[in-house]
Amino acid sequence: MKFLRISLVIQIILAAYFQVVLWFPLGSWNDQPGKRLLTLLEEGQALPILGFALAVLLPVLLFALSLWKRWVWLMWVGLIGYGAWAALQIQSWWIPWIFGADQRALNNQKVLQRTYKIFPSSIGHPAPDAMHFVLDLLLFSVVVMIALGLLETSRGSAVENKP
Repeated sequence: MKFLRISLVIQIILAAYFQVVLWFPLGSWNDQPGKRLLTLLEEGQALPILGFALAVLLPVLLFALSLWKRWVWLMWVGLIGYGAWAALQIQSWWIPWIFGADQRALNNQKVLQRTYKIFPSSIGHPAPDAMHFVLDLLLFSVVVMIALGLLETSRGSAVENKP
């Protein structure tokens, strides 16, 4: 259960980080198209914005419940969900940077020119911005910790079930 508890802590950090970049304009850290949720809230769009913000918190809340109740099946759902999100991040950011980008990724890069970058870009290989790098680092850590935790749990169950 050690890895599952660690994953829950990282999930809380990930959810908090994601909320901050969605809610607040942070200059070049999250200089992306569209308005921050705080701006939309000030414009009177409270119900949909608060619903969206709560939906972003739902995975970590469900994982906390699954850990508390020891519902392994729900932990697997969490792993699948976080794994799918991680796969989308890899497809959107890392594959274009490593192997070259299609026109969609290059257009996306133009929109994100003013964001901080940790890695260098080259022609046809746009680097992920720093905001997504941190998000992905947290996300990949969550996936690994849940997987290790579920592996640990399944091994513990197998040992307990031996005659």
